[in-house]
Amino acid sequence: MKKRFVSLTVSIALAFASVLGRVGYVIFSNAYTVSDSYNYYSVTVAVSTPQLYYTDGSRITNNVKSYKAVIRPVTADLAEVNKHFSKKEASKITAELSKGYPVVRSINTNDTKLKTFKVYDTDTTLSQLISDKSSGFLSYANLKPSKLKVSYLVDAKGRILAGDEGREESLGYYSREGYILTIDKDVQEAASKAAENLKSGCVIVMDAKTASILACVNKPDDTFINKAFTNYSVGSVFKIVVAACALENDVDINYDCTGSITVGDTTYTCQKEHKHGYQNLNTALANSCNCYFVNLALTLGGDKLLDTANALGFSSEICLFDNWNITSSRLPSKTELNSKGELALMGFGQGKLVSTPLQICSALCTISNSGEKNTPFLVKAKKEVNGSITEFKSSQGKRVISKKTADTLLDYLHNVVKNGTAKNAQTKSDKSAGKTATAQTGQFIDGRELYNTWFAGVYPYDNPEYCIVVMCQDGTSGAADCCPVFRTVVEKLEKR
Repeated sequence: MKKRFVSLTVSIALAFASVLGRVGYVIFSNAYTVSDSYNYYSVTVAVSTPQLYYTDGSRITNNVKSYKAVIRPVTADLAEVNKHFSKKEASKITAELSKGYPVVRSINTNDTKLKTFKVYDTDTTLSQLISDKSSGFLSYANLKPSKLKVSYLVDAKGRILAGDEGREESLGYYSREGYILTIDKDVQEAASKAAENLKSGCVIVMDAKTASILACVNKPDDTFINKAFTNYSVGSVFKIVVAACALENDVDINYDCTGSITVGDTTYTCQKEHKHGYQNLNTALANSCNCYFVNLALTLGGDKLLDTANALGFSSEICLFDNWNITSSRLPSKTELNSKGELALMGFGQGKLVSTPLQICSALCTISNSGEKNTPFLVKAKKEVNGSITEFKSSQGKRVISKKTADTLLDYLHNVVKNGTAKNAQTKSDKSAGKTATAQTGQFIDGRELYNTWFAGVYPYDNPEYCIVVMCQDGTSGAADCCPVFRTVVEKLEKR
């Protein structure tokens, strides 16, 4: 064993000596005499992501400082290599240097004789929201990555001149130019931590009064699919819209739920065929009674339902920035709702209806803002190269439902948490409100249907500050999957 170790050590030493000899040749050979003609050889030290900021002005991108070392094929730099890198890495660096050109490596200190540069990495939970790979904000922001380079003089044969320390070229690398988003760093962190165990889905948090986006978490966070802006089956969270329509039209029927209701040749059931008995709008929302809402939709009719959904923004695109338009939902048409079957399905959020978590959260904001609708927005300001800031104005609120409807509905949604299906969303403050959903998708794996589960909530219900939507793909129920995430977010926000 000892002989093998000695043999291996000798082999490595010989190889290292061979590479050193090549570097020495590059440095000292007469063949590398400087000619009368000079050019430059540039090496890229780092490339930065376009600069984005949280609403408080702290960095979203380029927010982690580190160092890069530019190592030249000279004896002094070669001596430093062995001090700061492992033997394996030092061997690789030396082999690269033997070609006669500088090598760039990350280094954990600037206490070295090597030429080092402070560079930036990005550590963020907002990848899908901002990345151009996910058609995020940077796809529309007209900002380009910037570079940090070092240039060296070379002779006519392309050899770096001995003794040249290099010239730094900051091609906008340290520029402050960028955009300030409405994302709140603390809220984003709270939502991200609350969603740690959410395997697939999203969490979006919005300001209840202004509809600005405060946090957006997508899970898993390496898929580059912005799930908060993607349409999904919504199920019972759409009962919020149906209830708003009923309140706007002074409809509050009493209905005896026997566990099922037949429309035409189709029978619709409550979950597990639960018989809820006599229900009014408040109790039916709390119990998520499908039968009640099928009957309610048939009573209201397609025109009224579409009018309320449209008023809340379900048929409109949401423009977040310049040409960045989000298709907020797809509703059945008036013609399709002439079918009682399609109308029945819409009553409890199924059928051809799909929507984005962004749109569901936007509707909650309208209800939380006493019935005045603001357009969701993400971009707060532009920061110029010189550091000056140009603020962007949000849209003026427009009343789309009555204050009475909005206030009543918030009380009903509080009852859902206090006495209904969303008890898992409650905190010690008893201020949570919202609606659960377990939505059929029509997609199956090994004969098992996949469900999208939801909780769409408001906090605090009596003076709303936050609207929070949690969506889980391939979930069990809104109460089990999503309410705990909402509750954890709220508990963290209560400590701010």
